[in-house]
Amino acid sequence: MSGKVPPSSRAKTRSPISRNKDVQRAARLYEKFSGHEAEAIGRLKVPPMPRVGVAVGEVDFIGYTTMRDGVTEKYIHKFKSADKPLFVVSPDGRQLYMVDGRYSFTERGIVDKTDKSG
Repeated sequence: MSGKVPPSSRAKTRSPISRNKDVQRAARLYEKFSGHEAEAIGRLKVPPMPRVGVAVGEVDFIGYTTMRDGVTEKYIHKFKSADKPLFVVSPDGRQLYMVDGRYSFTERGIVDKTDKSG
């Protein structure tokens, strides 16, 4: 996906949704990626990451479906070899994690750090 996904229609806009800085940052990232205005839809309780996990292997790619600028899109991001995160599972087998890796999530989606196109 890196280098091929154009910014959404809202990539250059700003509209804070909360006074909480993390919520504002999350809302801006959502708006820049999706092209939709962020809205609070509820709270999600996320369990803390365990101190111990099962390292299963490297994440080669991730696939996801999302809505961008009103259109349902399917994406497959293939991580470059040097940027792959580690696939880790909680000790009880109920939670999945991508740990480390060299990537970021931007208005273009997942972008590998070694991606020269930005």
